[in-house]
Amino acid sequence: MKHIKTLKLAAVTAFLKITSLTAAFADQPNLDKLTPRPGQTETNDYKELDAIKDLPSLTMESAISNIIKTVLGWSMILTLVALVVTGIFYLKSQGEDEDTSKAKKMIMYLLIGVMVIAASYGIVSGIAKINFFEAV
Repeated sequence: MKHIKTLKLAAVTAFLKITSLTAAFADQPNLDKLTPRPGQTETNDYKELDAIKDLPSLTMESAISNIIKTVLGWSMILTLVALVVTGIFYLKSQGEDEDTSKAKKMIMYLLIGVMVIAASYGIVSGIAKINFFEAV
């Protein structure tokens, strides 16, 4: 019973600390006005920032699509390497029915995998270009 009271006290203390921290951060001034943004300064005091004012902005959607496309690209490379290794395995089977049929099945599954990866890459690329939040 004593442990439960201690846990309750610790939970209430942690809750009060967290709420006081959020209240302290809520009163902080808006730091965006203090930091100069490239191309957005009224007085052009920061000439060295003009070179980077046209950089593309990184959004969560573009980051996720880049990660997915990178993973799909690497899986395509690995699948093609596995296809070459399977071709070598097929050549080494020297006509033995069991090894030849295994190699043929592996080649078939790898070709299906290449098609699925290519299709998913195209779908992700197409969806990434759609701006869902822009009014038509």
